[in-house]
Amino acid sequence: MRMRRTMMVLPAGLFLVFGMMSCEKTNDKPDNNTIAITDSVAMAFRPANYTFYSLKEGKVIPLSDSATGKWDVAFKFYTIISNSGVSGPGNAGVIVKRDGQYDAVSTAPEAGYGTDTSATQLAVNSTYGNPNAWFIYEPVSHAFGPAAGLYFLVRTADNHYAKMEITQVRYHIQPGAPYPDSLTYKFRYTYQPDGSRNLSLE
Repeated sequence: MRMRRTMMVLPAGLFLVFGMMSCEKTNDKPDNNTIAITDSVAMAFRPANYTFYSLKEGKVIPLSDSATGKWDVAFKFYTIISNSGVSGPGNAGVIVKRDGQYDAVSTAPEAGYGTDTSATQLAVNSTYGNPNAWFIYEPVSHAFGPAAGLYFLVRTADNHYAKMEITQVRYHIQPGAPYPDSLTYKFRYTYQPDGSRNLSLE
């Protein structure tokens, strides 16, 4: 049985106004219980705080829960952190792949996941100007998006598995303004709730 739903999460409170402006989701659940989700989160162009996201729940987690295991990955402009090491108490980890084979991945690796060992050594390389950074950013035009063929294999904070691809980063700019005031990450991911490493949608 396949099921599709679309959900809009409205901002509530000061953090959500600036940390998350919208969240639109499509959820496909095939017979084997693997869940495929397309979602988006919006945030200020240069936010004060990270936007924390749970792959299990398929939603943004409040800033008040940022020191818990309730989130898996978090976004702040071009920086991505995982709930691990210096970033959080969870057991999350990320493998960054650049082979363009997202759709072909049907099993998550058992090992090899990187963690956030320090503020400058993150599982997802988010260092501007570094050739291994996950993104391409042009400071004059502000063109910003994932490197070609890039996606993530994720071990979540509570030891489940997923694959995730950021498909677009879109700016929002007011007429006549010199800089964008917010941006939206669009992404898709496949999550296995039963604890296995199976990511197949068949």
